[in-house]
Amino acid sequence: MMLKRGLLAIVAGAALAGALRGQEIPATIDARARGAPIQPYLYGMFIEHIGPLIENGFRAEMLDDRKFYFPVTVQPPAGLPSRRGPPTRRWLPVGPEGALRMDSAAAYASGHAPRITVAGAEPRGIRQSGLALRAGKAYTGRVVIAGDPGVAVTATLVWGSGAGERQAVRIAPLERTYATRRFRFTSSATTDSGRLEITGRAGTGAGSFRLGAVSLMPADNVQGFRREIVTPLARLHSGVYRFPGGNYVSAYEWRDAIGDPDRRPPRWDPVWNTLQSNDTGLDEFMVLCRLLGVAPYITVNAGLGDAWSAAQEVEYANGATTTPMGRLRAANG
Repeated sequence: MMLKRGLLAIVAGAALAGALRGQEIPATIDARARGAPIQPYLYGMFIEHIGPLIENGFRAEMLDDRKFYFPVTVQPPAGLPSRRGPPTRRWLPVGPEGALRMDSAAAYASGHAPRITVAGAEPRGIRQSGLALRAGKAYTGRVVIAGDPGVAVTATLVWGSGAGERQAVRIAPLERTYATRRFRFTSSATTDSGRLEITGRAGTGAGSFRLGAVSLMPADNVQGFRREIVTPLARLHSGVYRFPGGNYVSAYEWRDAIGDPDRRPPRWDPVWNTLQSNDTGLDEFMVLCRLLGVAPYITVNAGLGDAWSAAQEVEYANGATTTPMGRLRAANG
């Protein structure tokens, strides 16, 4: 019975098409008629961290684990499986591994900080490889560092195996409390296996230095974002961007991602099983929206969060500077 009905429908459709073939169907367009305006927010984008998508996709930061969530050791970290496989870049010791220890008393952003003891002319410190460098391109960076004033510390960008295929910048002077020091490099070659080293030698005597955070970006970044990403995204003319995502937001603490980026605690993401640096927070998202010419759509943590935290986030974004969160927003710049 069902088969017969289907055949009848096909036959009827074919007969109608045959009857209309060759007929002209007039249509009139009244250009003077106006309807309701099309909602500009009808077309938008949804962005979520989804592992490294935000921090390594949108942000111009080139270093992984730049605030030392993991200990700096020869052996890779164990017990934290990632949905996207092991990290391709991580910090390794330069010099004898025994010269470096993770010091919880000297912690800066995470629970510990590398403390490197130097002695003699042998360079000791940390390095991270796997950096994509381009010939003639400039790179800017910074290091949050503390140490004995007699220790000579150098930041070095390496793009080849030869003695001249590197550029070194002296980090001076060291202070016993953490301070930010900046550096700038220009690569003379193109490689996808570049390397950044932060090393120290005993200048006027033995001593040690500690590292709180390190950053490296292309000098042509756009307010911390990748130029080659924000330029085409701005051409889409999206109406609205939603942030920070779907499942990810259910374990997201927005207060971890405001204030000095070097001080923001890195957190393990239980949704995507990966490390989040919290370098992209509410303030950075607002900068991105201005760069792209879109309206911000903020999601709040309705999973492990609470109504009080959501209200604080609303106040941080919209409150007057006389409110507690509005005052904090102003203090953060």
